[in-house]
Amino acid sequence: MTDIDIPEDTRKSRLPKPHSQVMDEEFVTAWERFAEFREQYPDGYVEATLDRVIEHPDGHVTYVMTAAAYMVRPGFGVVARPDSTGWSQGSTKDDNPIIAGSPIESAETIARSKALKNLGILDGSKPAKAREPRTDEQNGADVAAARGRAVLSQKELAAQMSERGFPWTQATVSQVEKGERPLRLTESDHLAELIRFRT
Repeated sequence: MTDIDIPEDTRKSRLPKPHSQVMDEEFVTAWERFAEFREQYPDGYVEATLDRVIEHPDGHVTYVMTAAAYMVRPGFGVVARPDSTGWSQGSTKDDNPIIAGSPIESAETIARSKALKNLGILDGSKPAKAREPRTDEQNGADVAAARGRAVLSQKELAAQMSERGFPWTQATVSQVEKGERPLRLTESDHLAELIRFRT
């Protein structure tokens, strides 16, 4: 009996990637998408909304978030159709410990990232530009400059952020501007609205 050489199968699987692998990829590219979006659409806006909460019989909880991206932020009280949308879910029982530990925040980040991907921001159709991540000091200097242009004191900015549900004080603004405290994505979005802060 002779041996038969069977060629190696080099085809790519068409089966979907495991959920946790997809989530890891979204986390890696989310910050790049947000930065690219701000550069391409400085007046744009991305919002995320908790769509539903699913409580499972075994006790774990799944949070479903939807996100909408606008190339130009709609005016106050104006109903506008988003330019793209996305959704994601985070579960307290997820295989990924980051998602399981912060399911709402994880789902929000991924939903926003998917909305931007659906808008064509770093969707894989063209290579991404190399971009160095910004340091907390650089972000802080930009917050200080934007606050100055908006003619707001640190105390006034803290009060406006507090009105939006963030427990900011004058000390918080000072720490952010000195680069001693990192900005969260949701905080950046609100600062963009209040003082036209751009990352």
